This record gives sequence, structure tokens and C-alpha cells, in this order.
Amino acid sequence: MKIFVKLVLIIIAVALGRFGYEKIIDLDYFNLDQVEIEGEYFIDKDSLVTLSGLDTTKSVYRQNINHAVQMISDLPGVVECDISRGFLSSMKIEIRSAEPALCIIGDKDYGLSREGIVLPVTKNMPVLPFITGRRFSKIKCYDRLRSPDIAFALEIYESLMAASPGLCARLSEINFGRGGNTNLYFSPDGTIITINKRSIQDSIFRICSLNKEGFLTGRDTIDLRYGAIAIKSSSSRGKYN
Repeated sequence: MKIFVKLVLIIIAVALGRFGYEKIIDLDYFNLDQVEIEGEYFIDKDSLVTLSGLDTTKSVYRQNINHAVQMISDLPGVVECDISRGFLSSMKIEIRSAEPALCIIGDKDYGLSREGIVLPVTKNMPVLPFITGRRFSKIKCYDRLRSPDIAFALEIYESLMAASPGLCARLSEINFGRGGNTNLYFSPDGTIITINKRSIQDSIFRICSLNKEGFLTGRDTIDLRYGAIAIKSSSSRGKYN
């Protein structure tokens, strides 16, 4: 009997606590009135909040955060989104937008993010390496490209950036040439490195080693497709030569 009474009292206490909680979180004091945006996006803050579905007439504890995250994540060019409650009546939206890493050629020049998202070229965009030897005539901004060549070019960029950011800054072109060759052009002289598709990491290691030895200069082609042998010859082909 005592156990039953204790159980009833616990249930009543939980119910009262829940009732009190529901009343408290609906106080106007907790209505959403401040949203902090961390990260940059091409539309204004108020529009972003509206598109997220967050409701400024409701308590921050009544907002459907999962829905808001999904709504923002579905916007063009958004790579990642996170939303959290702040202090009292505030919330925070953290956005990571796609940023250009390479450039591609369609009906005009476009940027391409590390996630393969096509981006518009802007006046503030830095000089970036071009992917050449392939033309993407039907692409439009915020398409996500999934072709093997695009994936390969992005892997080259990522691997070179991880191994040597300075050398990656010299990369001016990733060219898909004749016979399945992949040629990397390096500024300032237009030095060409022909690499083997089967082993990107090995090719990047060898390119960095050649750079340290001072071989990545002049208008020459260095062919790394034949194992440990590097074949050097003169060449003048390429987008920028």
C-alpha cells in the first residue's frame, strides 16, 4: 500500500512539474526576438530567418529546430547548418556556405566548391585553378557535379593543399588531356606535371619532392606516369601558355 501511495505521489509530482514547465516556457519572456547568424550567406538575415520557419511569435522552446535546420540546409550553396538556443529569447544559426576552390568552363566561367557545388564568379573571388579539357555546357549555379573527372580534380586539389598549401597556390590548371592524361600546370612558368590517375597520393608526394629540389621551374613537362622515373621534356601547350 505504501509503495502504491508513493508511486501515485511521484506521478502527481511529475505531472505538476510538467504542467508548470509547459506554462513557464510559453511566457512572452521566452518569445524569440533575437537571432544571431554566424557565417555568410547571400540573402539578408530577416529573409533567412523567414525561410528557416522560425517563428518570432513563439517561445524559443517551441521552435522546430530540426525543421529549421533542414529548411536552411536545402538552400542553394549551403553545405552545413546548425541551430541552437541561446540565452532566454535568442537563437543562433551557424551556416557554412560553399566556397570556390577551382574554376570550370560552361557557357561562362564558374567557381566550383570542394563539395562539387557550382558557384557564380564574383569580383571578390581569388584567382583559382581551372579545370580544362572538359566542358560543362548545361551546368547552372548551385548544381552539384558528380562526374568522375570532377571528383578526381577535387581530390588532386585537396591532396596538394594538405601536402603543400604554398605549392597548391601555384597550381593554375588541372587539364584532362589526350589519351586520358592528367596534366597539372604550375605558375609562374607554366611547368607541366603529367600524373598517374591510379596513385594520387604518390604523385603529390613526388611533385612536392621535385619542388623542394627546384625542378618545378621553366616551361617544361615532367611525366610521372612511369614509376620512379620522371621524364622531363619541353612543352608549350595549355590554357595559359
